[in-house]
Amino acid sequence: MNAALKPPDPGERERRLSVAGRTTVEPDGAHDLCARLTARYWCLDDPARADALAGILDVDWVRLAIHPETVSRYTY
Repeated sequence: MNAALKPPDPGERERRLSVAGRTTVEPDGAHDLCARLTARYWCLDDPARADALAGILDVDWVRLAIHPETVSRYTY
């Protein structure tokens, strides 16, 4: 499952997403996810960002996986 957050634009209708289901703690894949997200959203040519990523990858992480049973979308 992918998720993205975007700040609302003035005048744009508000949208919400609700995901309900069981969750599991996954011991694998967290480092790969961190690396993919930082590569997507950070310029890793910036030494400060590359150092920050190295620090992130030095920590033991787990992934929380949502196994959706119900997904609801709301627009206001």
